[in-house]
Amino acid sequence: MRKILVIAGAMILLSLSLMPAIANMNTEEQERGTVRCYIIGPGKLVKREARITVEEANIIVNKLQKAVYAYQPYRNRENMELTDEEKEEIEKLFDDALAELKKANILPADIDAKAIGLLPDFGIGFLNPILSLGIGYSYIPLYPGEAFIGFMLRPIFVQYFFLGYTGCINFRLVPPRMEYWDWMGTQTFMILGFVGIYLDFAGIGFGFPPIQCLMGEALLTAGVDWI
Repeated sequence: MRKILVIAGAMILLSLSLMPAIANMNTEEQERGTVRCYIIGPGKLVKREARITVEEANIIVNKLQKAVYAYQPYRNRENMELTDEEKEEIEKLFDDALAELKKANILPADIDAKAIGLLPDFGIGFLNPILSLGIGYSYIPLYPGEAFIGFMLRPIFVQYFFLGYTGCINFRLVPPRMEYWDWMGTQTFMILGFVGIYLDFAGIGFGFPPIQCLMGEALLTAGVDWI
């Protein structure tokens, strides 16, 4: 009987010692939210999902925000002409943001800034680079995607309620020149013929805001900057 009591006591102590570890594992699992990603290429569609913590989401969004503002300091530059050093700085901002997305397994390893037309002299010639991030929601008619890479003629409708920023590089025929325009704050816009990355962080939860991010090129961007 004494041996049985000793064994039972040891089992109880072992169970109590394991409870904090089990509790920590459950807490970590509860603190993860899902980021959904659709990757669209010519004739193919790949869906990706990744579960990340709020801390990881904050790091990723911080990198994305820096990337989205990459061209903003040069908005008044005539014909958007950039030096080689400036191009390298811009490319590094994009690379840092994409690296965080790959680290979290949100994007595949073969996606880079050149592939989605974020850098000068790369991408599809008749499309205009667009960079956008804000707190709000999006709607794609008859399409359930939150994030994708590829060419989509179906329109994307985006509504930013707070802290929105959208910048776009356009090519003007008369007179021939490149120019940069941007919106800040509350905005409603539509994108047609998008190629690039489109992310939705609304599934993170735990009070994390429903952040949207677009980085790529578009055939047409039109909308209203309310503030």
